[in-house]
Amino acid sequence: MKTISNILAVAALLFGAAQPVLAQESPPQVGFVRIVNAVAPGEGKVSMLIDGEDIFPKGYDLGQRTGGFGLKAGSHTITIKKAGVETGTTKITLNTGETLTLIGFAEKVPAKKEGDPPVWVTKILRLKQSDPERGFRMTLVSVCDTDEVTIKAAVQGKGSIETAHVKRLATTSVDLGGARGEVLVKAGEDIVTTLSPEDPGNYVVVLYQDVEGKIKALSFFDPKFVIAG
Repeated sequence: MKTISNILAVAALLFGAAQPVLAQESPPQVGFVRIVNAVAPGEGKVSMLIDGEDIFPKGYDLGQRTGGFGLKAGSHTITIKKAGVETGTTKITLNTGETLTLIGFAEKVPAKKEGDPPVWVTKILRLKQSDPERGFRMTLVSVCDTDEVTIKAAVQGKGSIETAHVKRLATTSVDLGGARGEVLVKAGEDIVTTLSPEDPGNYVVVLYQDVEGKIKALSFFDPKFVIAG
């Protein structure tokens, strides 16, 4: 009987070992794209397309942005369109886990034909994620038509006012300290945005101009430091 029991036990082990092992599914290779509308010239709203598909047919007003669109890691084409402005298109390579911010803005360029007036062309600036920064930080980026914009930031709980000189199409970082109080961001005498930091990380402020040329701003949180390029 022991022999039969042993044979059955061995057979059970062999049968169990022969069962197929289900392979674990790999996590999806996904990155994210955020698009900002800072295209002031032209008429109507801005259309944003990813790989030829309009992501929001109703369009975006000046100063609006998308959330983070999850896309398969790899190559994608981003298009920004507005009536009265030449369309802007860029190709990106998105890495897994990366969030790439794209800022659409308009730039005046000479006409192609002599005697014709200058034209507005949509340009797209990229903000790439870099290594995380400790504490609370603010990153400023300007797509204004001036070479430099001077910003003053009053941080609640800090005795001093931080001054930053933001060059066009470049990023400038400001240390906000450890306070979680409000941050008033001013261009000249105007408050262009107010931040309310809650979590450590990077608070991005995009400086742009409205249709009258007045400096405006929009902001969003990014846990990683970002650089223009």
